[in-house]
Amino acid sequence: MASTTSTDRSASRRVGFGVLAAGLVLPLALSGCSGGAGGDAAKDDVRGSRSAPSLGATTDSSDAPDHKILIDAALVSSYSAPSLAAFVSEAGATNVISGTVTASRSLVTGPANTVETILTISVERQRDADAPTTVEVREQGGVVPVAQVRSDFEEKLGRELTDEELTERVDYQFNGAEHARVGDQVLVVVADDASVREEGAYLGLARLVREDEPGALSKSSSAKSSSGKSGSAKYTWPGEAPNPDWEGAVDVESLL
Repeated sequence: MASTTSTDRSASRRVGFGVLAAGLVLPLALSGCSGGAGGDAAKDDVRGSRSAPSLGATTDSSDAPDHKILIDAALVSSYSAPSLAAFVSEAGATNVISGTVTASRSLVTGPANTVETILTISVERQRDADAPTTVEVREQGGVVPVAQVRSDFEEKLGRELTDEELTERVDYQFNGAEHARVGDQVLVVVADDASVREEGAYLGLARLVREDEPGALSKSSSAKSSSGKSGSAKYTWPGEAPNPDWEGAVDVESLL
């Protein structure tokens, strides 16, 4: 089978995610940034919103962030399906994939300073048997240097950020979902990424993580993790489900 591990994401303007909130980020108070060496930076918890994706540059997200922005995305009609299985059967979901995250990179796209993360996933099982065995899935949110989103904060604060402030990192987190990490076993519902004209480039619509992974948050006391292969393991939401009425734990077989 064909595979892809790197895609050109500058082909055209990106289509929006299924869940988006409009507007600019709310202010992030960069306190504790200029108090000298050894001081702990304040961990800000600010609720904001983002605009639709565009184009930009890449950064890593391996270190713990100094600040966090929690973003509540609005529930749109496509997520009003009665269950995750019903949502997966809709035309917008072109594939369902289970596999292991092998790489993760966050990027900032302009002109609206939209933060996204591109996950590279080694596919173990998928609904589309003819699809590539290595894919890239684009998600909202990520951890980036403050320097890459400085205009958001400088405009709100009414001043230029210091060199020290610019080196700090900020975490844009949607619906309380933990970011996927290298090594996570994930179950993702995807649509074709219309902005990337390559096979295996997807837009993430929903992501769950294997229940025995550290980031998994089981919402069902009766859901037990499995020591078998990924096809029989339970997957749970790493944050809030797009629809609170959806099941808290699913297995691969129910979605393929």
